Amino acid sequence: MAAISKKEADAWDRVLDAAADLADLIETSEIEIDEYDLEELTIFLATHGYAVRNMLKHLNRTWPPD
Repeated sequence: MAAISKKEADAWDRVLDAAADLADLIETSEIEIDEYDLEELTIFLATHGYAVRNMLKHLNRTWPPD
């Protein structure tokens, strides 16, 4: 097993925390997705958070707008 630095470990912990928050959000919807796919999706989105933020930055927080 390759050794990782504390900085890398902390960064991965932040990815996992974000993925857990995304999973909680998705689970509150009516979207049906199995546990494995949900985990894969949320880790992917969290890992690519910068790109996701750039795609969503111009959206309103709620839909439909008031």
